[in-house]
Amino acid sequence: MSFFISHTVSKGTSSMLSLIVLLTLQTCLSPIDVEPSDFEDFLVVQGFIDDDFGPHDIRITRVAKFTSIDDGGTVSIIKDAKVHIIDQNGQSTPLERVTMQRKELIPPRPPPPPPCVPVLTFVEIKTDYRTPETFKGEIGSTYTLEIVTKDGETYQSEPQTIRPTPPIDSLSLIFKRLPGLDPVIIPSGVEVFVTWQDPSEEDNFYFWRLNGIYRIFTPDVSDATRCCPYDPRDGGETLCWIVERNIEGNQLALSDLRFNGQRATMSVGIIDDDGLRFANTSPVPPNKQYYVEVEQFGIPRDAFEFNDKLKTLESINGEIFDPPPLNVRGNIFNVNNPDETAIGYFGAYSVQKKGKFINRNILEFTQRSLNPCGDCRVRAGAQIETPEPFRND
Repeated sequence: MSFFISHTVSKGTSSMLSLIVLLTLQTCLSPIDVEPSDFEDFLVVQGFIDDDFGPHDIRITRVAKFTSIDDGGTVSIIKDAKVHIIDQNGQSTPLERVTMQRKELIPPRPPPPPPCVPVLTFVEIKTDYRTPETFKGEIGSTYTLEIVTKDGETYQSEPQTIRPTPPIDSLSLIFKRLPGLDPVIIPSGVEVFVTWQDPSEEDNFYFWRLNGIYRIFTPDVSDATRCCPYDPRDGGETLCWIVERNIEGNQLALSDLRFNGQRATMSVGIIDDDGLRFANTSPVPPNKQYYVEVEQFGIPRDAFEFNDKLKTLESINGEIFDPPPLNVRGNIFNVNNPDETAIGYFGAYSVQKKGKFINRNILEFTQRSLNPCGDCRVRAGAQIETPEPFRND
């Protein structure tokens, strides 16, 4: 499960605020003890493990603030660190940096007349640290993250114990018209609701993530103004499945204060109609237009409180160094220098999952298709193998 922090930082006096706010609950971070004026150069750890099989991703970066008032900050991934997850019995699981291969399109300039043959090249990049696919946490077990950097600094998390998460009883889907300024084109999507039984014995805190799968069709319609990204070495593919992990804008944290011990139903996100997700241009049954999966996590109180403080920080108007100071505390520390600022929260949670198909019949209308063309494998999350939920067609 991957986590990210934006590599594009806004300029001006609010730039460092943007960096902090982007540490959303997607990272499920816990409070860190630092005032905004202290942010100069610090380690950031983002990620967690759960009791499902991996791989589980941990992102380790260093954020540095530039001296110019016109600059924002820079985010660099920590390279060549030795990263392990250690359980209560001392068993250590090493994490390896992820090497990803992706196709990048280099469009001809100026665009040539048809037939257009763009240049596709393969680029290898290394990003997060990843557990083996066979690794998974166990409920009741305790885990610690350890990071040894290339220059010999050792960072650890406080031990984290996996507690049970209540199961999801059901999912429900409702078509949603979304706010917009255009009087003709009305944004829309499908709102996702989850129902579960909250335990009554203790305070519970949750967060949810949405995943999705849909199919796209990308014919070759190259012309004098558009160059479709076909790979001349293999002829290209026009039918792909798009697998979306942790759909942006749909991370939600919640306390059970208002419904402790009751059966609860909560809206946990919206699948926006972006012109592709619900486009009726690919051969899928109408009752299987889009597959949405909800992941439900039980989280500790401090992770929930951290998210609350991030929301408070995000609501501050004016200068990043304006009062009030924000004191938060994380569970990552430098073993040899506890006074060093290290931001982040390594979590260990149990997860409950449930999925459901979106039927085309619930869509009152759809957005205009974006009409992509060319080799569909160059799109983010694309694969040509049929994903599990659609294999029984």
